[in-house]
Amino acid sequence: MKKVLIFPNAQLRKKSKDIDISNDKEVKEIRRLIEDMKKTMYESNGIGLAAPQLGITKRLFIIDVEQTVETDDDGDITSRIPGHLHVFINPKFISKEGEILYEEGCLSVPGIYEEVKRSRKVEIEYYDAEFEQKTMIAEGLMAVVVQHEYDHLDGKLFIDKLSVVKRTMIKKKIIKGKNL
Repeated sequence: MKKVLIFPNAQLRKKSKDIDISNDKEVKEIRRLIEDMKKTMYESNGIGLAAPQLGITKRLFIIDVEQTVETDDDGDITSRIPGHLHVFINPKFISKEGEILYEEGCLSVPGIYEEVKRSRKVEIEYYDAEFEQKTMIAEGLMAVVVQHEYDHLDGKLFIDKLSVVKRTMIKKKIIKGKNL
């Protein structure tokens, strides 16, 4: 499992570069990275993870919103069964529409959950784990997670969509370690 970078780490603010899918060496590295990301995401109890969260400035993220999670009486996770993993390489939005408010969290901003306004429906073009070009129309939770992870590729975090006051409070809380 790789270490997930925690806000306010400056690496999280770097803009990612496209992956050269015609370069065999880079494709091999990306295949290994996807495996590392899967392991890290599942072991960290996430539903999405972007390469920049691991300090790798490549346009790649993964999502699994269909996993099954079982918890004990205290709400602690006792088991996780992977659902359908989606891999997004060099994604680009084609369209966005509507609005949805959704409470988001992030592995890079641990313990913080805030309502964020996103597009309700998105259409996105990308390459999958087999480096085949795909298009997806996502709605609801999937649309929220796609936008959340996509933001990481541009050096943005969900807390950037909050007020300056809220962001400052969150930063102080994280630095003091009160939420860990």
